[in-house]
Amino acid sequence: METEDAYRHMEFEEFQLLKTPWELHKLATQCFFYIQQWIVESPFCSEATALMLFWDNYPFEAIRRSWKTRKGTDENFDIIKTVINNSEKGFYLKTDISYDPAEKIAQAPKIPAVVLQASQGEEPYIYLEETEVHSWFGEHLINQIRRSDSTIELYNIAVLLKHREFDVYQTVIEHKYCDKAIALMVYWLLERYSTLALYAEDWPEIRPILKNIVDKLERNEYPEILSYDPVKEVNPIKWEIPDCLFKRIN
Repeated sequence: METEDAYRHMEFEEFQLLKTPWELHKLATQCFFYIQQWIVESPFCSEATALMLFWDNYPFEAIRRSWKTRKGTDENFDIIKTVINNSEKGFYLKTDISYDPAEKIAQAPKIPAVVLQASQGEEPYIYLEETEVHSWFGEHLINQIRRSDSTIELYNIAVLLKHREFDVYQTVIEHKYCDKAIALMVYWLLERYSTLALYAEDWPEIRPILKNIVDKLERNEYPEILSYDPVKEVNPIKWEIPDCLFKRIN
């Protein structure tokens, strides 16, 4: 363990030689994911170290992606769930090591509260054929959207969209007949796209559209004509961060 690089890449046998919370805390500030997992599973890990690693692994991002709770889905997620489970059991040591998560919490991007609120309106219905809408592309599709003369017609097009032409979604949310239900539906469609590997490179195009929707919802620009409940439709919050992990240690 003579070089910093070796410290970051240590073997498990070498890790087992560390027997104090302070050694683990120092290691936690510079090691890679697989070592972080060893640390949060160690009986020598302090509450402060576990809390630091928890917030270093972007728990709000894990909630946004709604990842499953099984092992092996993602290194960050495994660390997050390990800390949650062990904290609830009182597993971690109380020491004089301190950590304040306030700055990390303030900086972490969260799911905006406004996109979790249901639209109270009439139950929408589908009358367009999926194959018909899927046959529209490019300028023809844009024109079909622009020609919509009611909220329910715009909804029928929007609910069947499956495109990487993101100006299509921008056209929908800017339409005069776009309501809160349609805006929420488009938001969660694009939010889901942004977590798929196929669409990962499209995040720079997706992000401003999501922000535009949030801004309009926060300004109450969309009327509530149709009904849409994100909690029922997409179930975006599958788990929550325990209160104890928001608190400063020492």
